[in-house]
Amino acid sequence: MKKVLERLSPPEQSDLGILRPGEPVRIPYDVRSMPTIEHSYGSVPIVYTSAGVRRVITLAYLIVWAWEEHKIQSRLIRKEPQRRMVILIDELEAHLHPQWQRVMLSALLDIRQDLESDLQVQLMVATHSPLVMASVETKFDERVDKLFHLDLPKKDLLDNIEVELKEIPFIRRGRVDAWLTSDVFGLGLASSIERENAIRIAKSLQDQENPSSEEIRITSEKLKKALAEDDNFWPRWIFFAEQHGVQL
Repeated sequence: MKKVLERLSPPEQSDLGILRPGEPVRIPYDVRSMPTIEHSYGSVPIVYTSAGVRRVITLAYLIVWAWEEHKIQSRLIRKEPQRRMVILIDELEAHLHPQWQRVMLSALLDIRQDLESDLQVQLMVATHSPLVMASVETKFDERVDKLFHLDLPKKDLLDNIEVELKEIPFIRRGRVDAWLTSDVFGLGLASSIERENAIRIAKSLQDQENPSSEEIRITSEKLKKALAEDDNFWPRWIFFAEQHGVQL
């Protein structure tokens, strides 16, 4: 448990440091001995830790417990333990800081080293986090790893939902925002929806043959509300506005 918890601990940049199991303690208004976790802030009862820490502790405990219990049962029935293990995780990124999201899947891929050296571990992970996807780019092996997309192509008036599981190619995109705008997540732009809508309107105006000065001024005000001062769309828009006699 100690090794697995250490491997799943947050990265060095985190203020928590390495997570370690502590001694059980009693807490007010509870008759149970409560497990504790030790990190840079001291020894903390698990019920008082953050949702992200509790999730990682739970994940580590379940993995270790399942493997150790399997070995015990194998001895009792006089059979060799299985050498394969499947771990299913939904929403891997839930409650985790972005720094932690970037290392969690890679840590899980190496977790067999803390259980048995010859154990084959298969991970089936669902995520909505581009950070999780970007974090596995250097470890994704097309020969054995697969990327699937769950889609809802059809839903009728009776709420009969058809779910489609479709394999898609894994493309190394390098940047987290590139994952957001890919077919995997489907965002138009890696920004707020207000910025995306403002730029969409501006581009539509740029495609017109004779846009009016008033339309350009109105659109410029929308852009001012949605875009940062150093947004890379500004040079293009300022040039367009000045070409049509509008000074910003």
